[in-house]
Amino acid sequence: MLWQIAYLCIDKEVLIPSPMHTFTKLLEMLTTTVFYLQIAGTFYRVFMGVGSSLILGIVSAYLAYKSLFFRTFIKPMVNFMKSTPVMAIIILALLWFKSEEVPIFVCFLMCYPLVYTNILNGLLELSQELKELSKVYEVKAFYYIKECVLPQLRPYLRTAMQLVVGMAFKVVIAAEVLAIPKYAMGYELLDAKIYLETTEVFAWIIVIILLSQFCEYIVDLLFKERRKV
Repeated sequence: MLWQIAYLCIDKEVLIPSPMHTFTKLLEMLTTTVFYLQIAGTFYRVFMGVGSSLILGIVSAYLAYKSLFFRTFIKPMVNFMKSTPVMAIIILALLWFKSEEVPIFVCFLMCYPLVYTNILNGLLELSQELKELSKVYEVKAFYYIKECVLPQLRPYLRTAMQLVVGMAFKVVIAAEVLAIPKYAMGYELLDAKIYLETTEVFAWIIVIILLSQFCEYIVDLLFKERRKV
């Protein structure tokens, strides 16, 4: 309703298109093959960036938990990743990598600190009483990790995943706008902007928001507590 009011007040399609025209354009896009290729390309880069940040973030958090030297050594690098602006990373990545690799690298660099910090905090908060109890009763490592460690880490991993998925789409699409890889939603946004196709820009923004929300919903489902009967 607010969108329609803004459209009627401004009365310039090039600035704010009508909701009806935008959704009509979206329906047209849904009938084309290239639309799904663009989505698949962006999804692939998000998956690779998030996946690599999860793997390396969990491994390095465990090493930092076990070794104070490693934790001290890696801290400046993690702080650097946290504080560096996204656009600065994208510009540097454009000098170092191919256009297809830039969004993946930038996504990894932005998501990794979130995973590392949350998992490390979770490991540092592990119950020492449970650890000592497992030693007393000689509980096997596999069962200790499954029944004691993972349930305690679950909230931290969930928080990390929620933050990472929300950020990943923004970062990847921002990188795609500058890197212009093949099959990318970011490129479509740029192309629509160049030709002043504001209706298409709005349509792509709706698609990006819906896909991001869908991924966050999947994360919530994965970490949803299952009641035991």
